[in-house]
Amino acid sequence: MTSATPAGKLRSVLADLPIAIGLLTGLAVLAHWSPAGPAASAAGLAWTAWLIAAIVAAAMRAMTHADHVAERLGEPLGTIILTISAIIIEVAAVCAVMLGSGGDPDIARDTMFAVIMLILNLLLGVCMLVSGWGGQEREFNPQSSNSYLPLLITLACITMVLPRFTRSTPGGWMSAPMELFVGVSSLVLYGLFLYMQSTRHRTFFAHHGVTERQSEPTHHAPPPLGRSCVLLVLALLAVIGMAEGLGGRTRDLLQAWSLPLPLGGILIALLVLAPEGLAAIGAARRHDMQRSINILLGSALATIGLTVPAIIGIRFATDVTPQLGLEPPFIVLLATTFFVTTLSLARGRVSTLQGMVHVLLFLAWMVTILDEASAPV
Repeated sequence: MTSATPAGKLRSVLADLPIAIGLLTGLAVLAHWSPAGPAASAAGLAWTAWLIAAIVAAAMRAMTHADHVAERLGEPLGTIILTISAIIIEVAAVCAVMLGSGGDPDIARDTMFAVIMLILNLLLGVCMLVSGWGGQEREFNPQSSNSYLPLLITLACITMVLPRFTRSTPGGWMSAPMELFVGVSSLVLYGLFLYMQSTRHRTFFAHHGVTERQSEPTHHAPPPLGRSCVLLVLALLAVIGMAEGLGGRTRDLLQAWSLPLPLGGILIALLVLAPEGLAAIGAARRHDMQRSINILLGSALATIGLTVPAIIGIRFATDVTPQLGLEPPFIVLLATTFFVTTLSLARGRVSTLQGMVHVLLFLAWMVTILDEASAPV
């Protein structure tokens, strides 16, 4: 209860300083007070680095306050608040780059694919390595992964694989009726999953019947609900405003440095996953793989289940049509990732060897991006 003391209040104010900085930075972006000139210039690079750092800091404070709101409200409303807060950050970043980079039709697909590859390969692999570094296998409840993976695989295949093989439109685009079906089905399926997760199937996502929040030590009571709600809204507004300024600069910077454009999706995915990724690795350091798996697979599922409907909604409201179908080499990597992840999580135990395999898949993905960029047109 140290927050009642003057020192505690000062620490609380300083902890939320990134929100104030983010709001000022977002206001500067919206008012066009940001540095002009090429993105690869010294001023442009400094401003881009500032935007990235400020977005990560504000996003982490947003997730902290979303967690406080969730603690106060309980389930299932708490889970919904957490999920919506994370997805607002992602959709804001994707839409800002999609609309601010001259209408890049691939950024939504690249970002969603990057989120899945980062979660299921890099972050999950690192969590396995960190948790099992002493040579021991770490246990978790396999019912959780068995609930997440079928939905995740189904939605990923419908949204990012099927459009590559349909004949209604060439390339990886979908016809309007198919876009409507994919958007509505993704939203409905994720909503049903969230309801089941928060009600009758809650024990599937707990380790040996102990709920996720009960397994964590409670050091202090969360802040008042009203304060957390206000700061959560302000943090989300700060992220949205700053993401608008990152939009055009990302593509310009990649083109100036002759780097593959899919790296822009990876950058956005890293910004989006920073809070959840650090939380998952922190849980793995405490050997709580159940918490890590819930965070990572839940974030991957929410990415497709909620981002796809938002992107398709923007498509009908604007002239920017997203291309969601992956290229064949990345379809192979996606299928391999799902196959290996299913095998790794089937037993309810993970080890460092499994983590190495997932990290290797992540490196194979990065090499494939560079190889595709260097291939002759």
